[in-house]
Amino acid sequence: MVSQSMDKDNLRGLRYCEIILAKTRLTFSVYTTIGLNDCPDAAWEKITTTSIKQVTGSYFVHLNGPRFFLMNGVRHTAFVDRNIVTLGGLEMREAGVLHLSLIDLMRGAAPYREHAVDRQTTWVYKVGYPVYELLGPQGQVFVMQSYSIEKSPLTEAQLAGLGDVLTLPHGWHFRTGVLKKDHYLTAIDNKAVVIQDNLLNTYQLATNDFLG
Repeated sequence: MVSQSMDKDNLRGLRYCEIILAKTRLTFSVYTTIGLNDCPDAAWEKITTTSIKQVTGSYFVHLNGPRFFLMNGVRHTAFVDRNIVTLGGLEMREAGVLHLSLIDLMRGAAPYREHAVDRQTTWVYKVGYPVYELLGPQGQVFVMQSYSIEKSPLTEAQLAGLGDVLTLPHGWHFRTGVLKKDHYLTAIDNKAVVIQDNLLNTYQLATNDFLG
C-alpha cells in the first residue's frame, strides 16, 4: 500500500543508501535512507549481506550505495511504506518494489539491462542544471537519477566525462548538457524502468529527450 504523496526540493547532491531484500522469488523490496539519514560511512561499512539476511530471514540481500541524487526535487512521490525500520543500525523505509526475471536473477545484476520498479515517483530536473543521458540502440532515453561511489570515487564534477570512461554496449551513447527548461521524470502508471551502467550509476527511462 502506497503512503501519502509528498513534494520536496533541494535534493540534488543528497547522499543515501539502499538495501534490497527478497519479498518473493522474483520481487524485491527496496529500502532507502532518504529522508532519515545520509548513510554515514561508520554505519554503512559495518553492514554485510550476511548480517542483514540473519535479521530479516531474506534469502537475497543486495547493498546499494552510497549514492547521490541528481534530481533537484520530487513531486507527487510516495514511499511504499512510511513506517521506519532499522536495518544494520540504519533507519530506512520501503521505497519501491523491484521485479526481476528468473534469467536476471541467475545472471546477476548485469549493466545496461532494463528492470521495472513499482514506485510512485516524479523527479524534477531544473533549468540551468546539467543532466546525463544514456541513449539506447532503439532510441530510448535514460536520464541519470543518481550516481554511485561504490565502484569508483566519482564526484558530480566528473560525470560529464563518463563518455570516455564507461564500457558502453554496441549502439549505446552517453550524452550530457545543460537544461534549457524544467523537466519531469515520472514513473508511468507507478512503474519506473531503470538501468545501471558499469559503474553502478542509475538511470530511468524517460518519455522524451531532455536535451533534444
